[in-house]
Amino acid sequence: MRFTQSFEITKWDQSAYDESGDITLGRATVGKNFTGGELQGTSAAELLTVGTEAGPAAYTAVERFTGTLSGKEGEFVMLHGATADQDASHGTIVAATGGLTGLTGTVLYEHDDKGPRLTLDYELA
Repeated sequence: MRFTQSFEITKWDQSAYDESGDITLGRATVGKNFTGGELQGTSAAELLTVGTEAGPAAYTAVERFTGTLSGKEGEFVMLHGATADQDASHGTIVAATGGLTGLTGTVLYEHDDKGPRLTLDYELA
């Protein structure tokens, strides 16, 4: 199964943990709300970020979704990331529980003039 769904970012708390030289290493805690589609629920993500004087350079994230996917309730964890020269963030589902146990697949996050959205390509055994 594959679908694309928009979401809302509800939280973004970011701080630096290493600001030596011209490169800043940071951490961000991000919350999202998913409604009106195949995903109904919320997610919490922890991002590790790299920034330079020119702007953001890269991030990697571990994100837990809690809610329902196609009417099945549970949780799943995604690992995703991107560099500043990419127009999307690619990732994979690494764990799932509850009614989503056995879930596998890939994720694609995009943020552009169409707004933030997630494409999930998955199988649920």
